[in-house]
Amino acid sequence: MRDAVLRRGGWVPVESKDCEEDGKLNNGKIFRHDRSPNVYMWSLPPTAEFLVCDFVDKAFLKRLQGLPKLSEVIFMSRHAARSGKPALTIHPIGNPRASKWTAQLGGKPGLCPPPSPRMGKMFRLLKQCAQDRGLTDEFDVTFEATHHGPFLDTPSMFVEIGSCEEHWCREDAGECWADVLERFFSQDTASDDSDDIVMSIGGGHYVPFMSDFVLKHKVTPGHMLPSYLMDDVSTDYDVTPEWEIAVREAIDSTQRAIAGSQRRLSIYVDKKSLKSEARKRVVELVAGAVGVSHHTTNKKDVVRPSTTSIN
Repeated sequence: MRDAVLRRGGWVPVESKDCEEDGKLNNGKIFRHDRSPNVYMWSLPPTAEFLVCDFVDKAFLKRLQGLPKLSEVIFMSRHAARSGKPALTIHPIGNPRASKWTAQLGGKPGLCPPPSPRMGKMFRLLKQCAQDRGLTDEFDVTFEATHHGPFLDTPSMFVEIGSCEEHWCREDAGECWADVLERFFSQDTASDDSDDIVMSIGGGHYVPFMSDFVLKHKVTPGHMLPSYLMDDVSTDYDVTPEWEIAVREAIDSTQRAIAGSQRRLSIYVDKKSLKSEARKRVVELVAGAVGVSHHTTNKKDVVRPSTTSIN
């Protein structure tokens, strides 16, 4: 994917400062795009595994002094799945359940970086470009639920080619992502501020209902928490249960991603994937969450009337 993006041209090498305290993040080339001057690419060396590169946003600002902050971080990566099914995926990152965290996942246990509020735009472009290149008969184009690291403060997302080495090297898949990113970077970011955010709770690791929401309506995903993170919701506790902490962290993180904007946050609870008692407790929690404008268990009601539909 990286090589396909670089072949499009316009990437100018940038001099950067070495920061030895950043260890494995102290290498790699940094490029700036001459047609989109606010867009940079940091081509990290193979030793810098994405999942464990916590605070990569701060490390980048140290290396490229003079930038006040970053607005978004996009990780171009590989997707691995036991199924081996070809896939082009997008997902937010984080480890909302602390007890399910392992060092191999990277990031911080129980914490989620803010999700990029432009995932919806990215997904719509991906679907269109994959169709234009004739890939949708072979490749799934889908969202994945929130998972793995690294941890950072900047809104972020992973964009991936999967699901095995055979697909990672596919030139047509890489060129598809190059199409997507070229268009994504060239478009006016001001228009993105109208996308309302839909966070989801329930469902599987892949989130086809979110794909449907994003393609049919002008919305973008927040964090997406799968049912396997909610497997103990119906258990009684003497202290605040971990599932509740995970849901609150996902809500807070999603709200940080849209702070200062006029976007509204809605939460969809997938009732079919949760047992009755679990569904009841989750709905009670999100109903009382501060800053949530709307919640529902009905897919037809996930988008409020004032939100634009895409014809």
